[in-house]
Amino acid sequence: MASSERLELPTVRLEGACSIQLSYEDSKSIITESIFNFNTRFLKDMEERKGYHFAGWYIDKECTKRINPGGILPHTMSLYDKWIPIWYPVVYQTDGGMNSRKNPKYITIESGVIRLYPAKKQGKIFEGWYLDGKRVEYIPERQCQPVTLVAKYRDFNTVQFETFGGAIIPNMQTNSDKKLEDIRTPMRLGYTFMGWYWDPDYHWQYTYDQAIEEDCTLYARWEVTHFSIIYDVGKGYASRSNPRTYTYFDKTIKLKPAKKEGYRFVGWFDERGNELIEIREHSLGDKKLIAHFEKMD
Repeated sequence: MASSERLELPTVRLEGACSIQLSYEDSKSIITESIFNFNTRFLKDMEERKGYHFAGWYIDKECTKRINPGGILPHTMSLYDKWIPIWYPVVYQTDGGMNSRKNPKYITIESGVIRLYPAKKQGKIFEGWYLDGKRVEYIPERQCQPVTLVAKYRDFNTVQFETFGGAIIPNMQTNSDKKLEDIRTPMRLGYTFMGWYWDPDYHWQYTYDQAIEEDCTLYARWEVTHFSIIYDVGKGYASRSNPRTYTYFDKTIKLKPAKKEGYRFVGWFDERGNELIEIREHSLGDKKLIAHFEKMD
Protein backbone atom coordinates (compact mmCIF):
# COMPACT_ATOMS: atom_id res chain seq x y z
CA MET A 1 0.00 0.00 0.00
CA ALA A 2 1.39 3.36 -1.01
CA SER A 3 2.17 5.85 1.72
CA SER A 4 -0.18 8.32 0.06
CA GLU A 5 -3.07 5.95 0.75
CA ARG A 6 -2.88 6.01 4.56
CA LEU A 7 -6.01 4.77 6.28
CA GLU A 8 -7.93 6.61 8.97
CA LEU A 9 -6.21 6.09 12.34
CA PRO A 10 -8.01 3.93 14.91
CA THR A 11 -8.22 5.29 18.42
CA VAL A 12 -7.91 3.46 21.74
CA ARG A 13 -9.50 5.20 24.71
CA LEU A 14 -8.31 4.14 28.15
CA GLU A 15 -10.78 4.57 30.99
CA GLY A 16 -10.28 4.18 34.69
CA ALA A 17 -7.35 5.49 36.64
CA CYS A 18 -6.03 7.37 33.59
CA SER A 19 -7.26 8.63 30.23
CA ILE A 20 -4.90 8.38 27.24
CA GLN A 21 -5.50 8.16 23.52
CA LEU A 22 -3.36 6.00 21.25
CA SER A 23 -3.33 6.24 17.46
CA TYR A 24 -2.20 3.52 15.10
CA GLU A 25 -1.01 4.05 11.53
CA ASP A 26 -2.82 1.00 10.23
CA SER A 27 -6.41 0.15 11.12
CA LYS A 28 -5.49 -3.52 10.83
CA SER A 29 -2.61 -3.27 13.26
CA ILE A 30 -2.33 -6.29 15.50
CA ILE A 31 -2.55 -5.77 19.27
CA THR A 32 0.91 -6.89 20.17
CA GLU A 33 3.74 -4.66 21.18
CA SER A 34 1.80 -1.42 21.12
CA ILE A 35 -0.84 -2.48 23.67
CA PHE A 36 1.20 -4.77 25.90
CA ASN A 37 4.20 -2.56 25.84
CA PHE A 38 1.67 0.06 26.79
CA ASN A 39 1.15 -1.82 30.03
CA THR A 40 4.80 -1.38 30.91
CA ARG A 41 5.63 1.81 29.04
CA PHE A 42 2.64 3.91 30.10
CA LEU A 43 2.23 2.48 33.58
CA LYS A 44 5.49 4.13 34.41
CA ASP A 45 3.83 7.43 33.71
CA MET A 46 0.59 6.51 35.50
CA GLU A 47 0.01 7.37 39.10
CA GLU A 48 0.17 4.17 41.14
CA ARG A 49 -2.82 3.20 43.26
CA LYS A 50 -1.69 2.54 46.80
CA GLY A 51 -2.80 -0.79 48.09
CA TYR A 52 -3.67 -2.21 44.67
CA HIS A 53 -2.06 -4.41 42.05
CA PHE A 54 -2.67 -3.61 38.36
CA ALA A 55 -4.38 -6.64 36.80
CA GLY A 56 -4.51 -5.55 33.15
CA TRP A 57 -6.73 -3.91 30.54
CA TYR A 58 -10.25 -5.08 29.75
CA ILE A 59 -12.69 -4.25 26.98
CA ASP A 60 -15.79 -4.12 29.26
CA LYS A 61 -16.60 -1.98 32.25
CA GLU A 62 -17.14 -5.04 34.45
CA CYS A 63 -13.57 -6.14 33.64
CA THR A 64 -14.54 -9.69 32.74
CA LYS A 65 -13.10 -9.70 29.19
CA ARG A 66 -9.42 -9.08 29.04
CA ILE A 67 -7.92 -7.61 25.87
CA ASN A 68 -6.75 -10.35 23.52
CA PRO A 69 -3.07 -10.28 22.48
CA GLY A 70 -2.83 -10.76 18.74
CA GLY A 71 -6.36 -9.47 18.13
CA ILE A 72 -7.17 -6.97 15.41
CA LEU A 73 -8.10 -3.51 16.60
CA PRO A 74 -11.48 -2.11 15.58
CA HIS A 75 -11.70 1.43 14.36
CA THR A 76 -12.39 2.76 17.89
CA MET A 77 -12.42 0.99 21.27
CA SER A 78 -12.33 1.71 24.99
CA LEU A 79 -10.11 -0.11 27.47
CA TYR A 80 -10.79 -0.38 31.20
CA ASP A 81 -8.09 -0.85 33.79
CA LYS A 82 -8.57 -3.45 36.54
CA TRP A 83 -7.02 -3.18 39.99
CA ILE A 84 -6.93 -5.90 42.66
CA PRO A 85 -6.42 -5.09 46.37
CA ILE A 86 -3.10 -6.30 47.72
CA TRP A 87 -3.29 -8.66 50.71
CA TYR A 88 -0.93 -7.55 53.46
CA PRO A 89 0.05 -9.89 56.32
CA VAL A 90 -0.82 -9.07 59.92
CA VAL A 91 1.93 -10.22 62.30
CA TYR A 92 1.07 -10.80 65.97
CA GLN A 93 3.92 -10.78 68.48
CA THR A 94 2.35 -12.62 71.43
CA ASP A 95 5.47 -13.08 73.60
CA GLY A 96 4.75 -16.75 74.16
CA GLY A 97 1.01 -16.28 74.45
CA MET A 98 -1.79 -17.52 72.21
CA ASN A 99 -3.50 -15.29 69.66
CA SER A 100 -7.27 -15.29 69.19
CA ARG A 101 -8.50 -17.16 66.12
CA LYS A 102 -10.85 -14.26 65.46
CA ASN A 103 -7.99 -11.91 64.60
CA PRO A 104 -7.30 -11.61 60.83
CA LYS A 105 -4.09 -12.93 59.27
CA TYR A 106 -4.31 -10.67 56.20
CA ILE A 107 -5.93 -7.35 55.36
CA THR A 108 -6.39 -5.15 52.29
CA ILE A 109 -6.94 -1.46 51.76
CA GLU A 110 -10.63 -2.28 51.48
CA SER A 111 -10.88 -4.22 54.76
CA GLY A 112 -12.16 -1.26 56.75
CA VAL A 113 -11.82 -0.97 60.52
CA ILE A 114 -11.21 -4.40 62.10
CA ARG A 115 -11.80 -5.16 65.77
CA LEU A 116 -8.99 -6.93 67.61
CA TYR A 117 -9.53 -9.74 70.10
CA PRO A 118 -7.27 -10.35 73.12
CA ALA A 119 -4.41 -12.78 73.28
CA LYS A 120 -3.95 -15.15 76.22
CA LYS A 121 -0.88 -16.06 78.22
CA GLN A 122 -0.81 -18.36 81.22
CA GLY A 123 -0.27 -16.52 84.48
CA LYS A 124 -0.67 -13.10 82.85
CA ILE A 125 -3.41 -10.58 82.18
CA PHE A 126 -3.66 -9.26 78.62
CA GLU A 127 -3.38 -5.46 78.61
CA GLY A 128 -3.80 -4.76 74.90
CA TRP A 129 -2.40 -4.72 71.37
CA TYR A 130 0.14 -2.05 70.45
CA LEU A 131 0.71 -0.67 66.95
CA ASP A 132 3.76 1.55 66.48
CA GLY A 133 3.95 1.98 70.26
CA LYS A 134 0.32 3.01 70.67
CA ARG A 135 -2.40 0.88 72.21
CA VAL A 136 -5.14 0.02 69.72
CA GLU A 137 -8.43 -1.86 69.88
CA TYR A 138 -8.90 -1.88 66.11
CA ILE A 139 -6.76 -2.14 63.00
CA PRO A 140 -7.24 1.22 61.24
CA GLU A 141 -8.81 1.27 57.80
CA ARG A 142 -7.01 1.73 54.47
CA GLN A 143 -3.82 -0.10 55.41
CA CYS A 144 -1.27 -0.15 52.57
CA GLN A 145 1.50 -2.12 54.23
CA PRO A 146 2.07 -5.12 56.50
CA VAL A 147 0.89 -4.61 60.08
CA THR A 148 2.78 -5.76 63.19
CA LEU A 149 0.87 -5.87 66.48
CA VAL A 150 2.59 -6.40 69.83
CA ALA A 151 0.74 -8.00 72.76
CA LYS A 152 1.46 -6.62 76.22
CA TYR A 153 0.60 -8.32 79.51
CA ARG A 154 0.77 -7.69 83.23
CA ASP A 155 0.85 -9.91 86.26
CA PHE A 156 -2.35 -11.03 87.94
CA ASN A 157 -3.13 -9.33 91.24
CA THR A 158 -2.82 -11.54 94.32
CA VAL A 159 -5.45 -11.42 97.07
CA GLN A 160 -4.87 -12.68 100.62
CA PHE A 161 -7.67 -13.50 103.06
CA GLU A 162 -7.73 -12.75 106.79
CA THR A 163 -10.36 -14.98 108.43
CA PHE A 164 -9.70 -14.11 112.11
CA GLY A 165 -9.75 -17.68 113.34
CA GLY A 166 -11.92 -19.10 110.58
CA ALA A 167 -10.87 -21.72 108.07
CA ILE A 168 -7.79 -20.71 106.06
CA ILE A 169 -8.52 -19.51 102.53
CA PRO A 170 -5.55 -19.88 100.10
CA ASN A 171 -4.36 -16.82 98.22
CA MET A 172 -6.15 -16.19 94.95
CA GLN A 173 -5.34 -14.32 91.76
CA THR A 174 -7.69 -12.07 89.86
CA ASN A 175 -8.95 -13.00 86.41
CA SER A 176 -8.44 -11.02 83.20
CA ASP A 177 -11.23 -8.64 84.30
CA LYS A 178 -9.37 -7.94 87.57
CA LYS A 179 -12.05 -9.78 89.54
CA LEU A 180 -12.21 -12.82 91.80
CA GLU A 181 -14.18 -15.93 90.99
CA ASP A 182 -15.83 -18.37 93.41
CA ILE A 183 -14.24 -17.54 96.75
CA ARG A 184 -14.92 -20.41 99.12
CA THR A 185 -17.08 -19.29 102.05
CA PRO A 186 -15.03 -19.67 105.24
CA MET A 187 -16.27 -21.54 108.29
CA ARG A 188 -15.85 -20.65 111.95
CA LEU A 189 -17.43 -22.47 114.86
CA GLY A 190 -20.18 -20.47 116.49
CA TYR A 191 -20.15 -17.69 113.92
CA THR A 192 -22.03 -16.69 110.77
CA PHE A 193 -19.97 -15.29 107.90
CA MET A 194 -21.16 -11.80 106.93
CA GLY A 195 -18.93 -11.08 103.95
CA TRP A 196 -15.53 -9.80 102.89
CA TYR A 197 -14.33 -6.26 103.56
CA TRP A 198 -11.54 -4.11 102.20
CA ASP A 199 -10.53 -2.99 105.69
CA PRO A 200 -10.35 -4.68 109.11
CA ASP A 201 -12.74 -2.13 110.59
CA TYR A 202 -15.51 -3.17 108.20
CA HIS A 203 -16.20 0.23 106.64
CA TRP A 204 -16.10 -0.87 102.98
CA GLN A 205 -17.57 -4.19 101.91
CA TYR A 206 -16.12 -6.07 98.97
CA THR A 207 -18.49 -7.41 96.30
CA TYR A 208 -17.65 -9.79 93.46
CA ASP A 209 -18.39 -7.23 90.75
CA GLN A 210 -15.65 -4.91 92.01
CA ALA A 211 -12.31 -4.80 90.19
CA ILE A 212 -9.13 -5.34 92.20
CA GLU A 213 -6.43 -3.03 90.90
CA GLU A 214 -3.49 -4.24 93.01
CA ASP A 215 -2.37 -6.88 95.49
CA CYS A 216 -4.48 -6.65 98.64
CA THR A 217 -5.96 -8.39 101.70
CA LEU A 218 -9.67 -8.99 102.25
CA TYR A 219 -11.04 -9.32 105.78
CA ALA A 220 -13.78 -11.69 106.90
CA ARG A 221 -16.56 -10.28 109.03
CA TRP A 222 -18.30 -12.54 111.55
CA GLU A 223 -21.32 -12.41 113.84
CA VAL A 224 -22.03 -14.81 116.66
CA THR A 225 -24.69 -17.29 115.53
CA HIS A 226 -27.85 -17.51 117.62
CA PHE A 227 -29.56 -20.90 117.41
CA SER A 228 -33.27 -21.20 118.11
CA ILE A 229 -34.92 -23.49 120.70
CA ILE A 230 -38.50 -24.56 120.03
CA TYR A 231 -40.51 -26.16 122.86
CA ASP A 232 -43.32 -28.48 121.85
CA VAL A 233 -45.51 -28.92 124.92
CA GLY A 234 -48.80 -29.88 123.31
CA LYS A 235 -51.51 -28.45 125.56
CA GLY A 236 -49.05 -27.78 128.35
CA TYR A 237 -46.71 -24.85 128.79
CA ALA A 238 -42.94 -24.45 129.14
CA SER A 239 -41.14 -22.62 131.88
CA ARG A 240 -40.36 -19.01 131.12
CA SER A 241 -36.92 -19.65 132.51
CA ASN A 242 -36.04 -21.80 129.51
CA PRO A 243 -34.23 -19.69 126.86
CA ARG A 244 -35.55 -19.33 123.31
CA THR A 245 -32.07 -19.07 121.77
CA TYR A 246 -28.52 -20.01 122.61
CA THR A 247 -25.01 -19.64 121.19
CA TYR A 248 -22.01 -21.89 120.85
CA PHE A 249 -20.33 -19.92 123.62
CA ASP A 250 -23.13 -20.10 126.25
CA LYS A 251 -22.56 -22.09 129.38
CA THR A 252 -24.49 -25.33 129.82
CA ILE A 253 -28.23 -24.61 130.01
CA LYS A 254 -30.23 -26.65 132.52
CA LEU A 255 -33.73 -27.19 131.14
CA LYS A 256 -36.69 -26.49 133.41
CA PRO A 257 -39.66 -28.89 133.27
CA ALA A 258 -42.87 -28.17 131.39
CA LYS A 259 -46.26 -28.38 133.02
CA LYS A 260 -49.57 -29.80 131.98
CA GLU A 261 -52.64 -29.98 134.17
CA GLY A 262 -53.40 -33.56 135.27
CA TYR A 263 -50.08 -34.85 133.94
CA ARG A 264 -46.64 -35.48 135.32
CA PHE A 265 -43.69 -34.19 133.30
CA VAL A 266 -41.44 -37.05 132.18
CA GLY A 267 -38.74 -35.08 130.39
CA TRP A 268 -37.56 -33.25 127.27
CA PHE A 269 -36.80 -35.29 124.18
CA ASP A 270 -35.34 -34.38 120.79
CA GLU A 271 -36.91 -35.39 117.48
CA ARG A 272 -34.90 -38.62 117.50
CA GLY A 273 -36.33 -39.63 120.86
CA ASN A 274 -33.20 -38.88 122.87
CA GLU A 275 -33.85 -37.39 126.29
CA LEU A 276 -32.25 -34.03 127.03
CA ILE A 277 -31.89 -32.51 130.47
CA GLU A 278 -29.58 -29.74 129.34
CA ILE A 279 -28.07 -27.98 126.32
CA ARG A 280 -24.36 -28.32 126.77
CA GLU A 281 -21.76 -25.64 126.22
CA HIS A 282 -20.40 -25.61 122.61
CA SER A 283 -23.55 -27.17 121.22
CA LEU A 284 -24.55 -26.28 117.66
CA GLY A 285 -27.74 -26.06 115.63
CA ASP A 286 -31.38 -25.22 116.16
CA LYS A 287 -33.20 -27.39 118.69
CA LYS A 288 -36.75 -28.70 118.86
CA LEU A 289 -37.56 -30.10 122.30
CA ILE A 290 -40.67 -32.20 122.80
CA ALA A 291 -42.21 -32.48 126.26
CA HIS A 292 -43.33 -35.95 127.34
CA PHE A 293 -46.02 -36.31 129.98
CA GLU A 294 -47.76 -39.18 131.69
CA LYS A 295 -51.23 -38.98 133.09
CA MET A 296 -51.44 -38.90 136.85
CA ASP A 297 -53.78 -41.31 138.65
